[in-house]
Amino acid sequence: MKIARALTLDSRRQARWLAIGMMVMGALAIILPFYIGMAAAMLLGASIAISGLTGLWTCRRLQQSGYPSFALPFWGYLLIGVLLLLWPQLTLGLAALLLGVGLVLAALVSWRRGAGWRTNIPALLTLLFGVLVLGSGASGVAWMVGMAFGLSLLQQGWLLWRTVATAPTLYEHE
Repeated sequence: MKIARALTLDSRRQARWLAIGMMVMGALAIILPFYIGMAAAMLLGASIAISGLTGLWTCRRLQQSGYPSFALPFWGYLLIGVLLLLWPQLTLGLAALLLGVGLVLAALVSWRRGAGWRTNIPALLTLLFGVLVLGSGASGVAWMVGMAFGLSLLQQGWLLWRTVATAPTLYEHE
């Protein structure tokens, strides 16, 4: 069952501009995927660093109130966050290593002994992709993250545009 929600002319206009903005940002992310991937890694580092800072602040407040607290893990968060913020290649290199090894292991696990080569095509493609990710390193993962983000934004913008186009119009009476 489809539920149709009527949109006012003003909300329709705002949603269309939002859809256009999403599609433009998605196209830019597809054109510049490496920079978007690096920005995503830096955003991850910043969020981990902020988590460490808020944890340290909370521990300090607890200690001032007379409660015992253990701040060492939050110092670790802060250190890791700052490292990832300053060197996003570290994040992306680790992601490439984990993703590549995971894909190679998934391919080896899904390989069927005694089966024909046609049956093992998905395993071969997974193995090839895993080796490519391992070989490309941080720059390859940055490219993949940026491209996936751009494609997702482009698709979501298009879906929003289509939803707005098919929604009934609610006319407001003054």
